[in-house]
Amino acid sequence: MKTVTWLEATHGDPALDELWSFLSDQVEKLAEGRVRTRLQHVAVDAGGIRTSANRLMSDAAILASSLEAQERADAMVLGCWGAPTEAVRTASRIPVSSLPDGSVRAVGSLAKRAAVITVAPSLVPIFTDDLMRLGATGFLVDRPVRAYAPESTHLDVLRAIVDPTELIARFDAIAELAVADGADAIVVGCGYLAPIFTAHGYTSVLGHADVPVLDCNRLAFTHALQLMELQQAGIGPTPRGYIRPTGAREAALAATSRLLNRAPVGTR
Repeated sequence: MKTVTWLEATHGDPALDELWSFLSDQVEKLAEGRVRTRLQHVAVDAGGIRTSANRLMSDAAILASSLEAQERADAMVLGCWGAPTEAVRTASRIPVSSLPDGSVRAVGSLAKRAAVITVAPSLVPIFTDDLMRLGATGFLVDRPVRAYAPESTHLDVLRAIVDPTELIARFDAIAELAVADGADAIVVGCGYLAPIFTAHGYTSVLGHADVPVLDCNRLAFTHALQLMELQQAGIGPTPRGYIRPTGAREAALAATSRLLNRAPVGTR
């Protein structure tokens, strides 16, 4: 049976073990017995993605960990909305999807005016730029990404595993405003909230049963399986579009990645 690695873009703080166990269980449920799953954390804490400097370092940490992860997987999902999908795909021998990439591909076929709702206002311009770079279609032209406030903390997320009422209320309030602006679907812009909402049955905007709330984790996981199936048929990233590092460049990339991966990598 083939293996899909879910690469979580944090270093796996032990204080959040309940969240990691929940996420690992939910990823396994997405597999539905079709593949084995493996949750892996990046090796170093880059401080998130909410400043350009941290984002750059986070991208490097994800890329480094992905090169290690591909040795034990047949496909990979980057479990982060601020994910360097194209760079990892360029360097990887296995199919790669991510929360934004999987969401963009699905929404382009399933919606006309979707909106992404994320967990902090500071992420809105970052995710908006990512949608543009990925060539997103099917999203609202004006304000395709929104955020609830106040932004949620990790403690909020831990509590939501058992009772997500408060976070659903924050999220749904912004979803209502998006619907008023014409949104026909809402994409969860967080890899933690998406499985929590799904587990608790929040799959459509509370006042609008015809406006689905889409689980970005499911979209990304399904996309990774599709890419894996295409690879088995001989169809993969185009060599002119995704230029692979070779020779001295590949050796330098591998050496630098090993340096970043020297910290213990959490796996489940």
